[in-house]
Amino acid sequence: MGDFYHSNDPASIDYSHKIEELENSKQFQDAIGLIREQMKNNLQWNVFRSFGIVCAILSLILLRFAAIPLILLVVGLYYWPQYKKRKALFGDRIRSNDEIYLDDILSPVLKEVFPKASIKEDGSIPSEALSHLCPRSTDFLCFKELSFHDDKELTVSNLYAHHTETRYRTSNGHTRTEHVEVTDFLGQVFSLCLPINFSGHLRVVPTKKSFLFKREVNGVYPGARGDEVQIETEDIRNNENYNIYCTDELSARKFLTPKMLEWFDRQISQNAMCVFLKDKKLFISLYTDRYIFPTPQKPEDIDQLSLVSEYHKLCRELALIKEITAIFEGEAS
Repeated sequence: MGDFYHSNDPASIDYSHKIEELENSKQFQDAIGLIREQMKNNLQWNVFRSFGIVCAILSLILLRFAAIPLILLVVGLYYWPQYKKRKALFGDRIRSNDEIYLDDILSPVLKEVFPKASIKEDGSIPSEALSHLCPRSTDFLCFKELSFHDDKELTVSNLYAHHTETRYRTSNGHTRTEHVEVTDFLGQVFSLCLPINFSGHLRVVPTKKSFLFKREVNGVYPGARGDEVQIETEDIRNNENYNIYCTDELSARKFLTPKMLEWFDRQISQNAMCVFLKDKKLFISLYTDRYIFPTPQKPEDIDQLSLVSEYHKLCRELALIKEITAIFEGEAS
């Protein structure tokens, strides 16, 4: 099942039996105990390390140089033995829980369904695409990138984007300056190559109605900029739900078929979605307010890790991916 579009739908084919066989194999059963132990050890170590740093700072503040012998004693009697245990548990390289989860849990399941596919911790969304998808943001975190390595070069990546605002609060006659991190985007970005020769670029951005003035506003998305022009469609419902900007109107109107406009209307009215197309590369951002394939953060979640449960999670994510991208293969209903 190496091709995402031209293969049987994993949601309609039950791989549970095959995944169960893999999970019940001696090789995996020998490994899962160590996997859980390493992941829980990472959680504990993060707590111990943070607690130790805070205590060391407070000791230095209160006792100054007199705290140094005490700190060295605690490190020698407690933290150093704990670190040696970690080295013995992990071997040559201590891996993070994200690495363990991707390499030892998700990847084996993914390979059973899509042998060519891969998933990595870091994302690789081009900065130009990010600036169009999240124009207000100054900082971007792309991670958990799923690549299908098919002829469309389909990838899906988690994205968190934000900017910092300076705000002033007045209390009891005193004004305090605060720097607040404002979330602009939390969801997924889909990217794929289209079998077209698109001239320039095209942006499709959502609009929203102002309750006060009952008029269309762009919200966080700017209007036409540079050499862009705005395209109006014949259906007023389309114009209410989204705005279209492009640098080549002829290429844009050729791309914007009635079926494509209907898809934009349906998807954008239901989801905070934005589309950016340049040359042959298409990017779709979908604000889902969640991440795909989150790494377990609690010991009880780690104890519940299983290949079968991760397989069912994968099927749900694949169904979403196909729903969002199928129209570009002529398969959307």
